[in-house]
Amino acid sequence: MGEEESEIANLPFPHARVKELIKNKLNEGTYIKKKAAINLNLWLGKLADQVAEEISKTEKAYVSAEDVIEATSKFDAVNRIDEEKTRIAAHLNAIKEDINRLLSELDRI
Repeated sequence: MGEEESEIANLPFPHARVKELIKNKLNEGTYIKKKAAINLNLWLGKLADQVAEEISKTEKAYVSAEDVIEATSKFDAVNRIDEEKTRIAAHLNAIKEDINRLLSELDRI
């Protein structure tokens, strides 16, 4: 087994599936470098490990769907923060346009 095959064999998730996830979002004609898919796979493995670590803190006899939701909620919060940042930036740009319009009106007076 070659070095590349060995690297793929040691990934946390099936290489083909991770590559497919990326490819489904790319524009037609855009290709994925093998190392890019491998790096994403490794990062996903670290993320899954962090979630598993959070889930392992349960003192219950079983892990429930609520435990998983709770463990992943902080990652969902990052997405919400990013969306809020985008919303605030758009709002500030609208205010900036209003200010520029008002300044133009003042200059005409």
